[in-house]
Amino acid sequence: MARKVIRINLELDHIHCYDEGDGWGSAEPYLWTVFFKVDGGTVQLTESLSLSGTPTTHNTPGSHGNLGDTDVDAGDNVTIPASIGEWETYLKPIPVPASFSSLLGDVGGVVGVVAILMEEDNVTDDGADAGHAAVNSSVRDALQQIVDTRSLTNQDVSEEEISGFTGVIESKIKDAIVAQQNAFENFWSWLNPDDTIGVKVFVFKHDDLDPAVTQNFSHRWKNEGDWELFGHITSTPLCPAKALNALFEGIGGKSDSSGASASATSKANLGEKCMEPSVDLEPMRRFRDGDYRTMPGLERWFRLAERHAGRIVGLALTDPDLRASARKMLEWGNLIAHQPEAVLAKEHVEHAERLLTALSKHRNRHARIDARRALSILSAIKGKTHREAMAFLAGTAPARHPTVEGNTCARILPNNKRT
Repeated sequence: MARKVIRINLELDHIHCYDEGDGWGSAEPYLWTVFFKVDGGTVQLTESLSLSGTPTTHNTPGSHGNLGDTDVDAGDNVTIPASIGEWETYLKPIPVPASFSSLLGDVGGVVGVVAILMEEDNVTDDGADAGHAAVNSSVRDALQQIVDTRSLTNQDVSEEEISGFTGVIESKIKDAIVAQQNAFENFWSWLNPDDTIGVKVFVFKHDDLDPAVTQNFSHRWKNEGDWELFGHITSTPLCPAKALNALFEGIGGKSDSSGASASATSKANLGEKCMEPSVDLEPMRRFRDGDYRTMPGLERWFRLAERHAGRIVGLALTDPDLRASARKMLEWGNLIAHQPEAVLAKEHVEHAERLLTALSKHRNRHARIDARRALSILSAIKGKTHREAMAFLAGTAPARHPTVEGNTCARILPNNKRT
């Protein structure tokens, strides 16, 4: 069976300090991250059954002070800002040549993140930024080397390769810092250089993420103190309704804090299945193939739902109340198809408000903005029938500063105007 394109939310959540390792003072940690994927978006299998193409990397900003906390002591938790700790992307299967399509299926991609935890001492800001740039280029070069040496029969990355990979990164960081600083600054930083607490490469395979998985992971460094990095990855189908329904089809989680690779989760070990049955999505499919196509403006709202489906699933997995609200949203979607002339039920609006309120508090700025946009429109559709509500949304664009008569939080736009 052909692999599916899946949406990925990969997040580094927080760092726990067991021991700051800085003597009498407090530590000043900072974090460099490079997210990456090797998938069918930029890579394909050649006629010789070797990989060809370029990996995708996502660089993040900042060096000294980029965690927003320069006074860390034992027992502290440091929240990782979304700008350096979160990546949302798609993972696409790697296609095979047409000449082999009857013999071979597609090849699964991989997605991951390189995390380098540092502690600030005497390296200059410019020197640290040079080290960060070296990290970005080193990761890109190492990934390209891996792609160039992989084939259908040699797909996996060994632990030895990852160890060598991290060693090269550390060496290039030091070289870049020395090249950026002047002689006095190099002498000063030589006396007390910024410390590399640790380098960690997390790798997740396509087949371990398809079709819907959530997995917690962590890694602990007992170096320059004692630190632990925590994160999670959530994969969901592209359709928002399918993503929510995955909550009731057995999506679960597993913690993995051991080894260099975080790809050991199997579909047989996804945690306990939800006791509730999944929801039949056929009515929503009929709506999608029918009335939805007559209201092109609804696509703008659908894109918002699609963009944040993984985040909503992640929130619902940790909160039974939100999971119940997610189920009500699926039931509401079916009612729109079954009973288009029925008036919106108060409980469905309340459950939508609960989900959107939770999303409006997410650390991701875009999620907060989009959730507030959607919340602002709920009051405008109360009392309407399902058909009237859909028509209203089709003519109302999500907007940052919308205006609607009687509601200062929504703006009606012509159907032919897109945002």
